[in-house]
Amino acid sequence: MILLVFSLFNNRAQSGEYMYLFALNLEPIFQLTFVSLIMLAGPAVIFLLAFRGGDL
Repeated sequence: MILLVFSLFNNRAQSGEYMYLFALNLEPIFQLTFVSLIMLAGPAVIFLLAFRGGDL
């Protein structure tokens, strides 16, 4: 963070040289979250069926 602020005021640093520190790709995080929710939905339905005596 300090390096990024220093690079913004330093003439020798490229303008986008340290911007990869803030580049966070959220797509894989969302994909893994939704895949895990889908994988947990199957056992949750089986548990609900067993808990309610087979009558959903």
